[in-house]
Amino acid sequence: MDFWISILVLGCGILFLVLGFLKQKSLQKQIGVLFLEKMALLQSDIKETLTQRLSTSFLETQERLERSLAQNRLELQNGLLKTTQALEIKFQSLENQVGLKLENIGKKVETKLEENLKEGFKHFEKVQFYLKEAELKLASLNTVGQSISDLNNLLKLPHLRGGFGEAALERLLSDFLPMGSFELQYALDPNELERVDAIVRLATQILPIDSKFPRDQVLPLFETDDPALLENARKALSDFVKIQSRSIAKKYIRPDLGTTDMALLFLPSETLYFEVIRNGKLFEEMCKLNVYPVSPNTLAMGLRSVSIAQDYYTMSKGVEKTIEDLNKTRRHFEHFEKRFEEVGKGLKRAQDAFETAHVHLGHYESSIYRLTGEERTESPELSIPEGNA
Repeated sequence: MDFWISILVLGCGILFLVLGFLKQKSLQKQIGVLFLEKMALLQSDIKETLTQRLSTSFLETQERLERSLAQNRLELQNGLLKTTQALEIKFQSLENQVGLKLENIGKKVETKLEENLKEGFKHFEKVQFYLKEAELKLASLNTVGQSISDLNNLLKLPHLRGGFGEAALERLLSDFLPMGSFELQYALDPNELERVDAIVRLATQILPIDSKFPRDQVLPLFETDDPALLENARKALSDFVKIQSRSIAKKYIRPDLGTTDMALLFLPSETLYFEVIRNGKLFEEMCKLNVYPVSPNTLAMGLRSVSIAQDYYTMSKGVEKTIEDLNKTRRHFEHFEKRFEEVGKGLKRAQDAFETAHVHLGHYESSIYRLTGEERTESPELSIPEGNA
């Protein structure tokens, strides 16, 4: 098509050139008519040619498009098929995994529920057990209360109060000290009737311990909330402890009889002990008298310390005896060493004399052989074994 357009344009140019040179109008008309006819024919041919070519190109393009569309459709179908298959595989795998995980989760939940149920049953059994124990304890409270009431009534008797304190003291001494390290109802002076409740034997002295249980002065502290009555009860307790401390200091602190320069006042109740030491003036006065209050706990710690000290003292005595035995052994060894040196010197002198005699004997033997004219034979050499030297 471009080719024919170029020819048409070229023809038009030639025509205009020819017309320019032609001056005659008739010739111009003839040429113009002829040109128009030619141009009409040429246009008709061009149109027909263009139509055919356009039709052919359109058909070819249509065929190519149809083939391309068919190819693309086939490829798209194949791609969709592959994608669908891959998605189906993935979905199946995902479904299997989800199913497996759900199954595992179900098993874990079932196991956990079973464990929780078992643990819950165990806790329930424990609760039942504790409830039964609590029920038994509650049932025994009346018995305990009655026992406490009976004990309270018994302790109202003076001789039983004293026996309670002494029994507690004896139990502590026997628990923390070996037999022979303490003595009960000990008389410091055989000529006197006074006896201290207990003594603890130290290395070179004895420690007196006297037990007191002022129940009448202690009970009012717990039977009333009236500040005035409490103050009176504390004052009565303080007066009682002061009197007992002075008595203990006078009767049982006897360094001339082998006691320490201090004594212990045993109070068989922690509550009673704290009531005494919380009174600063009372405690200070007791310290001035060298009488120190102790409770079951504080006395137990003190007795433990005494027991350890006694063990170390016994061990030190054994070490001293061992050192003394070693010194004796060393002296015996030094004496033996001197005797051994003397024996060695004697053996040395004997060896020297033996060697001298051996030389002389050799001279005598040579002389005898010379006199007799006999040939001398080798005689064995005499020597002293080294072990006897």
